[in-house]
Parts: sequence; C-alpha cells; structure tokens
Amino acid sequence: MRIYHPSDAAEAVRLRHELEGSHYLAGGTEVMRLGSSIAADAPLIDITGLPLSGIRQEDGKVIIGALTTLEEIRNSALVPAFIRDAAAFDASLQLRNSATIGGNFALRRFDSYMIPALLASEADVSLMCTKGEKHKSAAEYFSRKECRALLLSFSVSAGREGESVRIARSSHAHAAVTGARSEGVYAYAVSSSGIAYGGPDAWKEISFTDDLTGSADYKRYLASVLFKG
Repeated sequence: MRIYHPSDAAEAVRLRHELEGSHYLAGGTEVMRLGSSIAADAPLIDITGLPLSGIRQEDGKVIIGALTTLEEIRNSALVPAFIRDAAAFDASLQLRNSATIGGNFALRRFDSYMIPALLASEADVSLMCTKGEKHKSAAEYFSRKECRALLLSFSVSAGREGESVRIARSSHAHAAVTGARSEGVYAYAVSSSGIAYGGPDAWKEISFTDDLTGSADYKRYLASVLFKG
C-alpha cells in the first residue's frame, strides 16, 4: 500500500485520476473495516491535511466541510436536528470520531446513516473536479455510480426540519432500515438492498434481499411503515 499526500484539493483529484484503483483516505473507517470494498494494495490519497473540516453558517445555510466527523456534526447546534440524529445513529464513539460526512456519503453504502438525511434535506455539495470546483445537488451527485471528484463541503438550509429513523435489533447492531424525511422528501437506505429517495413510496424502488439484519419481506415491511408511527 502506498499513501500519497497532496498539497491541495486539485492535486488530490489529479492523483485520483492518475493512480489506477486509488481511493481517498480520510477517517480510515472503510480502509480498516473487515470486508472493505477497498483493496489492500490500493494506492491511498491522504486528504486529512486539507482544510476541509468545520461547520459554519452563512446566508441562511449551514456549511459542513467534507472532513467533518460524525461526532462533530452530532454536537453542533448549527446543524439541523434530524441530521444530528442521523450522525448519532453510529453507536460507537470511536467510529463517530473518525468517520467523516464526506466519506460516508461518497461510499454509497446501503447501511449509511448520513445518506438518507442528506438526500432528504436536499443538500447541495461542493466538489473539486479536474476542471475546477463545481456545485451540485446531493441527489445529482449520488445518481452517478462512480465519481472521482473530491467532495469539499455540504450545504443545507439552516432552518430545515425533518426526521431520521433507524431500525435495528440493538443500538450497536447494523441497521436493517434507515430513513429520513424532510419537507416532503423521503429517503431510505436498506441493508444489502439499496437506497431510494423521492416521495413517501420511494422505498418501493428498492430490490429487497435477505441478510443478517432480516429477511427481504421483513425489511420491505419496515420500510413501508417507517414513517407511519
């Protein structure tokens, strides 16, 4: 394994395109995870030294740097409550202190806690591409299966209201279904199955499968009643 240390975001993106099979390295929770999607010998581009963390408010928006940890989000009074709740779903303080919002979103994992909240909030993302900085909706970014751009920050309305829900066997167990809704936008993440967002019936687009968190039928039922309590 080789680790590269870019001096800025533009260099990080250049390396990501030049190095075959490379990945960005932030909190490291995916690199260290048993069964990680990242190959053991993959080149890693360490972005932890870049100024991409922190939370601030400007012009009615809350700006969250991509390297901001879930624990920092959980404890910030600036962040809308339902997004803080989503960050708190990770029951391990050690992981919350390491995992970053950018990495959590970019990995597109079906057990992500932050993806439903960010999609439901209609967040915007700032990212560095080969041709410079761009801005997209979180939904537009997420719709692409792969993106080698570097996430810089997320922007959400300061007064955004919503709800985040997680269903699992225990606080430390993997969630079977996680979801969020905000101002008419719904988003669902289902373990080993998929992620969907849109209207309240968006969960119907997911192809449910069996895994350790429950059967396909069980998870389909959970998704159908997630916001009907």
